[in-house]
Amino acid sequence: MHRTIFHIDMDSFYASVEKRDNPDLRDKPVIIGADPKGGKGRGVVATCCYIARRSGVHSAMPISIAYRLCPEGVYIPPDFSKYREASHNIMEILESYADSFQPVSIDEAYLDVSERVKEYESPRKMGIAIKKEIHLAERLTCSIGIATNKSIAKIASDMEKPNGITEVPPGTEAEFLAPLPVGKISGIGPKSRKVFEANGLTTVGELASASEEFLRARVGDFAVGFKYIAMGLDDRPVMRRTGMESMSAERTFMEDTDDEKIIMEKFGEIVEKLHERAIKKKISYKTIGIKVRLSDFTTFTRERSLQVPITSKEPIYRNVELLWKEFSPPPKKIRLLGVRLSGIERGKPKQKTLDAWGMKEVQKNAKQKEQADKNEGGGKVGGE
Repeated sequence: MHRTIFHIDMDSFYASVEKRDNPDLRDKPVIIGADPKGGKGRGVVATCCYIARRSGVHSAMPISIAYRLCPEGVYIPPDFSKYREASHNIMEILESYADSFQPVSIDEAYLDVSERVKEYESPRKMGIAIKKEIHLAERLTCSIGIATNKSIAKIASDMEKPNGITEVPPGTEAEFLAPLPVGKISGIGPKSRKVFEANGLTTVGELASASEEFLRARVGDFAVGFKYIAMGLDDRPVMRRTGMESMSAERTFMEDTDDEKIIMEKFGEIVEKLHERAIKKKISYKTIGIKVRLSDFTTFTRERSLQVPITSKEPIYRNVELLWKEFSPPPKKIRLLGVRLSGIERGKPKQKTLDAWGMKEVQKNAKQKEQADKNEGGGKVGGE
């Protein structure tokens, strides 16, 4: 029986997050890296949007060259805390669909869905469901490759970018791979590609047909492993992620607001979603944090740690309310709200609810910590 493997690759992830958070950037060439204007920019391009790529800009390019190719680009320093938060939310969604799950970077992952896919009419329909949920939660797009192994799924995910799905049905692997440039195989970089090409192996099909003896003599022993991948043979398992440090969710308002009722309703929606995920994953948590992004994109975080791990919803909401009071009334209208649960523990917690432990004690500790935070300058504040 064949496997069904998905490779999910977020589309120009960093740049897409920036465009999501600032609609004015939507139709502009966004390049993530140091600002090169005035000769101050150094380093390389972290990533860029597809509009910028039309000018020839690409990842790992020196920022000075990117500026020559695209002087009209919007150059934005990377904000990794923001990208990690979006990644956390996306990976949680992907893991919920998978029999086995393997994140390989901040913006890509493998899913073995060999059993779960039976709940859908087809692998493509499952891929569409994943894309819809990611877009609903994060307003970001991804490209998906579907195949019987990891190597082909990764190649396929790059075929119809952005926002595409490429499926390689069982039995069509050789036909799919044969005409592709040999450099399409993951692990064959520019230097290795030139060695293959110098020996007449320019396509994946030519590599698949080459004998092991020829490869060892002309290219090197390492080439034999790539031959089997070129033949469509890859039995590497998708390895499940073994743990998680936190889980979070955030929502952006359609219009910036300072209406207390609307803000608390939005916090309530986020708490409900997080609690639902926590129950599903059978986890407890000790630290509750909030994120507040103002209309000018200034972003702050606050958090509080509890005495024992919990699973109940009410203490989350109570602590969110307490943390929010530090912003009420907000200095400017609010653009985005988020809630994060950390101090994650799996399995049965030591204490199921804070109510059982005694809310009076919790309130006492909260007041003491609140006073200590004020004495130290207002608690944890971070501009992301």
